[in-house]
Amino acid sequence: MVRELPIGLAPPDWLVRNLRPHPAPVNRAAVARASIAMASPLAAGFAAGQPALGALASMGALNGVIGDTADAYRMRVITIAVPQLTGAVGVILGQLVFGQGWAAVVVVTLVALVSGMISTIGTVASVSGLLLLLNCVVGAGLPLPHPWWLAPLLMTGGGLLVLALALLAWPLRAGVPERAAVAKAYRRVADLLDDTGDDDRYIGTRFDVTRALDQAYDLILGHRASHHGRSEELTRLLAQLNAITPVVEAAPAVHLTGRPL
Repeated sequence: MVRELPIGLAPPDWLVRNLRPHPAPVNRAAVARASIAMASPLAAGFAAGQPALGALASMGALNGVIGDTADAYRMRVITIAVPQLTGAVGVILGQLVFGQGWAAVVVVTLVALVSGMISTIGTVASVSGLLLLLNCVVGAGLPLPHPWWLAPLLMTGGGLLVLALALLAWPLRAGVPERAAVAKAYRRVADLLDDTGDDDRYIGTRFDVTRALDQAYDLILGHRASHHGRSEELTRLLAQLNAITPVVEAAPAVHLTGRPL
């Protein structure tokens, strides 16, 4: 039998709400890209009698999958391609100190320090710093094939394979992720207004609205920052997103009245 904690010992509501697991939608397209990009090089390596080379390319594809988090196609070029460069540097540094004892310890420690400093800059820098350290550890701990440039070339190629798969639909779906993010924000706000008469549902829906707005602003502003010149479509989407703010601000007042719309 579950006993309730005394009021003084009960955790605050905001802590319980943030620690409670929330279901996340499965990105089926990203799952398919990861499966193809990681399995294909390994299968090709076995077919050619070089499983070690195929494994390196698959490891690079895994690095690309780690950075495959952006919805906008233009942003995927940055989030996937840029970390591959730092990952290649990490492999090269690791190979230079392979089997060197304390020299390897010192280099990996310094790379870890640089990785931590890089990771504080932003999302792309965080993935770049992670791959820098991870690949440095791989290069310092495993005997990689020679010449020295082969391992970083294969790993970078695996990451770029993920990028190529991620950009296949760009000519057909350009602008769709941005419009979908704005539409999702409007739907979450509509749900919020529907739930104003229910205290329990209202609190959860309010957090859904915050997440939807954050994702939409991150996507549109990030795309707009990397877009050269003025984009009429991005300006229109941003104006539509800004227009929803008064509706969100009105929701608490509607909730206090206790009258659902």
